[in-house]
Parts: sequence; structure tokens; C-alpha cells
Amino acid sequence: MAHALLRAVSRLFSTPCLLAIICLPSLAGAAETCPWLNAATAGGFLGGNVTNLTVSRAQSNDDARCEFVSHEGSLVIQVETMPSPATDFPSYLARCHSPSEPLKAIGNKAVACSDEGAEQVIGRVRNRAFIIRIKTPGRDLREKSRKVAEQVAGILF
Repeated sequence: MAHALLRAVSRLFSTPCLLAIICLPSLAGAAETCPWLNAATAGGFLGGNVTNLTVSRAQSNDDARCEFVSHEGSLVIQVETMPSPATDFPSYLARCHSPSEPLKAIGNKAVACSDEGAEQVIGRVRNRAFIIRIKTPGRDLREKSRKVAEQVAGILF
């Protein structure tokens, strides 16, 4: 009996089986991750745990759109590479449908504005535009969007 058990264990831990045991759990549990912010930090900005994270990556894999959703609201981070920042960036700034406030020390140029009950920051670092949009009940949305923008711009530098 002991000999049969020993053989079964040795077969289980043969190289192919051992690799499957080690690799499959990590592949099965691979969660989406946002390149610029993790779910715990996003939850802090939203005032509750993130219940859903959607990450859409561009073909280049350098650009992405991350959407964090909690019961309290949502936070979207979008980063795109611009072929010609001087001519392309104004179209990003046009996404502000209310008067914008210039933000200092965030990327090369950043502005904050309100849009449909949300706060957003639109900015750029070199040839990459970023848009931060946060919508959640409560106050200090502009400050929250600014803090997220600081983190994203810091990573893009």
C-alpha cells in the first residue's frame, strides 16, 4: 500500500504535472491590471472597493483605457499616443464642455473641468495625452481628479 502511494505521488510530481500545478493557478487567476493605478488606490479615490475593472489596450500595448467601477461611482483613465502633439492635443482639450482651470506641475500641460456631473483632467506628457474622469457623490472631485492625474503624469514621465 505504501509503495503504491509513493508511486502515485512521484507520478503526480513529475515534470509535466508539476509545471501544470505551478502554472495553471496563476493563469486562471490572472486579473486585469491598469498600468497607471491599482484597484485599491482607485477604491480610495472612489470611497469604496472597486467592484469591476475593465482595461482596454491598444494594439501597441502602450496606450490603454482603464475603468474602475465601485458602488459609489467610477474612475476612467485613458492614455493615448499622439502622432503630432501640437496639432492633436487641442482636440483633447475640446472635451472640456465647461470653463477649464489650468493645473500647474502636472505633465506638460493639464486642465481641470466639470462635465456632466463628473470632474476631469485632460493633460499630456510629451506625445501622450491622458484623460482622467471621476464621477462619485460627494465633494472634492476636482482634488481627487488632480491627484489621480499627478500619479498618471508621473508614471508617463
